[in-house]
Amino acid sequence: MELMQPYQYEGKGLDYAYDQVKAFQKAFNHPVSELPTFMNAERAAKRMNWVNEEVQEFLDSKNVVDQADAMIDVIYFAIGTLVELGVKPQELMDIVQNANMSKLWPDGKPHYKEDGKVMKPEGWEDPYEKLAAAIARQYDTARENLAGA
Repeated sequence: MELMQPYQYEGKGLDYAYDQVKAFQKAFNHPVSELPTFMNAERAAKRMNWVNEEVQEFLDSKNVVDQADAMIDVIYFAIGTLVELGVKPQELMDIVQNANMSKLWPDGKPHYKEDGKVMKPEGWEDPYEKLAAAIARQYDTARENLAGA
């Protein structure tokens, strides 16, 4: 069951942010993948170290501006990682959003673990297969576009 409509603001969502970060990656000689590509462990560790630096900045923040700045930097690094993977995020975000919204229980309410994390109800559908299919479509489309270029 679709609990939300697919993204309706073409050009201003995560794929727009992806294009912005991709321009940065190109301008500053960071890797850009045109096809969905697995990232090697060394590069993945380097990118996650950068993300962790921003998480630490968030934890050390003394005000909301510093916290927001750190979180935007986390988002920027996360999108940069997707640029290096060659995976556009908006469709994947829609899939994950729908999966998360389907965590309501039959009583129509969310249920929580002791730490406040939302629990998955029985029958909850993991989005993995939909994510894999979306990435496969992106790969096929990118390959066709590269062949036609």
